[in-house]
Amino acid sequence: MNDESTHTLLSADRLAEIAKALSHPARIAIVRMLAEQSECSGAEIFSGIPLAQSTISEHLRVLKEAGIVHATPVGTSMVYCVTVDPLAELAASLSDIATSTPSCSSPAEKNGTCR
Repeated sequence: MNDESTHTLLSADRLAEIAKALSHPARIAIVRMLAEQSECSGAEIFSGIPLAQSTISEHLRVLKEAGIVHATPVGTSMVYCVTVDPLAELAASLSDIATSTPSCSSPAEKNGTCR
């Protein structure tokens, strides 16, 4: 683990789960929208993302299942917020991979072999 992070490195399965949850542009847009404020109502998300409400609800479900987004009922509505730890752990894990990987020569120089 790099010194720059106090977060635990993710297992390969958890890293893949979070990456998969973030693998759709609409989900990235939702996370970015939520990251700009401490919390956001469902109505704000539905009006801020140009997709059908049912589609946005499905994207929110995927993000909640991955632990990236937290939902709290408030009256008859839901309020959403970003859960920072999974994103910080993802960043730390990817940083660890990037900084521990040696530079690669061009494939032509390597003749297709891994060194």
